[in-house]
Amino acid sequence: MSYTDILMMSVYERRFFLNSFIQENEKKKASIEEQQEKEKASSSNGKGTRTTKVSGEQLKSRLKSGEIPNQ
Repeated sequence: MSYTDILMMSVYERRFFLNSFIQENEKKKASIEEQQEKEKASSSNGKGTRTTKVSGEQLKSRLKSGEIPNQ
């Protein structure tokens, strides 16, 4: 809407559109903040995810056999 269109509206219509615009922006802001929190929570973990589980004894035997390189 242009500025002149808004000025030609009655007061109750302007108030309705302004309140609708404010509510829409608050919803967008909340969803952006929620998405940022999710990204922050997932990246702040610092730990990776495992694809396979290996017991301590299996790890030792694999290191000894040279299957897993010792750094």
